[in-house]
Amino acid sequence: MRRGVFIAAMLAASAFSASVAVAQATPRGNALAYEAALKCFVANGHASGLRARAGEPQRAAAYDLSARQSFDAATRLGQLLGYSNQRISQDFGLVQSRELPAMVADAAYFRQTVATCRALGLMPRD
Repeated sequence: MRRGVFIAAMLAASAFSASVAVAQATPRGNALAYEAALKCFVANGHASGLRARAGEPQRAAAYDLSARQSFDAATRLGQLLGYSNQRISQDFGLVQSRELPAMVADAAYFRQTVATCRALGLMPRD
């Protein structure tokens, strides 16, 4: 993984400050981290629903917290990229409409997404 992408992803995962992100991450790295955080937001929401339906409210709550962290990371990264709040909101909707059906229909795709989100620190480990 390129250094800029790795730094951007790690910063997104750790509730970073804008000044550090600007100093250390590349615009391309921020864009990739932004997309990953959006996707992890959706994956956490899906995982939360699965855990809730399985009667595991504590695990569902952990995924809800990670969804919030992914949301916050994506919002910060979007702002770093110069996106308007309207653009960021639209991106959340687009990613959700594209990714959620794929995650629901394809268990392997969902597992791959979970692995990526966990590697980025944007999803809890079971």
